[in-house]
Amino acid sequence: MNNLYKILDELRTFLLLSDFTNTVTFGEISDVDLDKLTNFPLVHLVIREAIIDENTINFTIDVIAADIVDVSKELPEDKFLGNDNLQDILNAQLKVITDATNFFRRNDYKAKGITITDTVRATPFLERFSNQLAGWEASISLKT
Repeated sequence: MNNLYKILDELRTFLLLSDFTNTVTFGEISDVDLDKLTNFPLVHLVIREAIIDENTINFTIDVIAADIVDVSKELPEDKFLGNDNLQDILNAQLKVITDATNFFRRNDYKAKGITITDTVRATPFLERFSNQLAGWEASISLKT
């Protein structure tokens, strides 16, 4: 039974191919030193639960895709866009979440017996952590 290893290793490898991900971490988010880690953008993976049926295991994996908001000292010319890169971060990190979701929808994963069981709902966060991180969080449910 190596399904969990397979899911995490292949997802990590895939995410690191993205132009919008420099680091992939795993475990509780409180274990990641977000104040000192300088290799952003970052994707963090958390195993939320495993539901064990007779012939299958359903995993729920939380995927957090984040980057540091860069605020310019110049006054904004456009109040909608502001003087930071928040919209750029939200756009790029939503792509990371979407790509991670679609990664498991590919036919080769269905052939390996890994399928997404629910629609994935992503939730944005703005300046959630102490160093002004912004991005998206989503829970992906997989049946193996």
